[in-house]
Amino acid sequence: MSPNVAMAGWRSGPINEWAWIAGRSVPDLAIPLICVASLLWPALWNGYPIVFADTGTYLSQAMHRYLGWDRPVFYSLFLWPLHLGVTTWPAVVAQSGLTVLVLDLTRRAFRLREAWLLAITLILSAFTSLPWIVSALMPDLFTPLLVLILGLLLFARGMFPPRARWAMIGLAAFMIATQQSSVLLSCALLASAMPVLFFVRRGVGLSPLLAPMLAIGALVAMNTAGHKRVSISPYGDVFVLARIIYQGPGMTVLRRDCPDSGWLLCPYLDRFPPTSDAFLWDKTSPILYAGGHKAISVDARAIIAAAVRAEPAALLRASWDNTIEQAVRFATGDGLDPWEQEVGTWIARDFPGSEHERFRAARQQQGRLMVPPALQIIHQALALAGIAAAVILLPLAWRRRHLAAWFLAFALLTLPVSAAITGALSTPHDRYQSRIVWLPLCIALFSAPSLMGRRTPA
Repeated sequence: MSPNVAMAGWRSGPINEWAWIAGRSVPDLAIPLICVASLLWPALWNGYPIVFADTGTYLSQAMHRYLGWDRPVFYSLFLWPLHLGVTTWPAVVAQSGLTVLVLDLTRRAFRLREAWLLAITLILSAFTSLPWIVSALMPDLFTPLLVLILGLLLFARGMFPPRARWAMIGLAAFMIATQQSSVLLSCALLASAMPVLFFVRRGVGLSPLLAPMLAIGALVAMNTAGHKRVSISPYGDVFVLARIIYQGPGMTVLRRDCPDSGWLLCPYLDRFPPTSDAFLWDKTSPILYAGGHKAISVDARAIIAAAVRAEPAALLRASWDNTIEQAVRFATGDGLDPWEQEVGTWIARDFPGSEHERFRAARQQQGRLMVPPALQIIHQALALAGIAAAVILLPLAWRRRHLAAWFLAFALLTLPVSAAITGALSTPHDRYQSRIVWLPLCIALFSAPSLMGRRTPA
């Protein structure tokens, strides 16, 4: 069936209201504004936007015109015109607005009334991890929003005018470029969905492929200019190195081939910390003694290749184990520690003193910010309920040739694909899966009223 608007008992042209906010009256804006505000409650409760260890890098890259070895610059470029060295609050407000925008696009694709946007957003705000991700000065939010935008471009592109589709492609490309893992995620999802679309619909548009292509081009250009390496992730092999040392045969290879190999880590084998995170980030890490992450990257590929040749089965088992562990780890609030040195130092340097005072007075910096245990249980229960609902609704939507079938399958597919990418290439952390585990519930909430209604997007 053509992806163009094919409605059961309801003829309609494409959705031609891309700029729906610009033409609204103040009363018409009530629902979007309530939605935006509802997603910011963790930041308001904290007294300041939530930060993570990486937030300092994202705040400083654009302001000080440098490229960090471990993080793309594009999220920093997103933040800079929003805070301008004054306050970071506009950044999380913008993130909430983008979230409501993408949810509203999805609502329109499902042909639901605007009241459903309010109801679904309030449910997601109250009972899922979404507002905690929206309220954080981190690009983690862009991973689930990217999945929704790719779904719109794949399965509902005929419902939007060309200018809206091009805007979504550009937005998706930006979101992919903010995180290197999103390059793999978008390519894996598109490679899985597009062949199925081709055989079922006897054709599929190639425009969704433009998003990762544009993102890859931007990443390569930035890294070539800034790091003199023609690469998507010029030093990403350091993360893989840490993983195979601590969960694969990497240490065996180091002990076997050192010191003859001449690798920079060889003199420090007795100083390795107990965890890969400490290996990557601690000030006493052997990486720093050996010359830093960029210097270690020169040897990383050789060590990784030697480990793959030595014990490929062990690496596969470790990758599988990590994927399974990552798939079941999705507690909300990973990393809600005080980050005065990692983040506060930059805020004190580049922002007014009053902003740094607000930062230090926040619950997080006082060590008092946490997801309440009862709410944590609700988040995990609703996430599992959302997965179950998506599985139940999928065959019904498929029998009715309903748009929901594609979105439900896409959301369910995202969970194991993301777990495989983040768990296998890095080490499992709750925040990687918590940022996307609410997607099946979100799509189920859009699907259920659409399946019950008389208007059926096909």
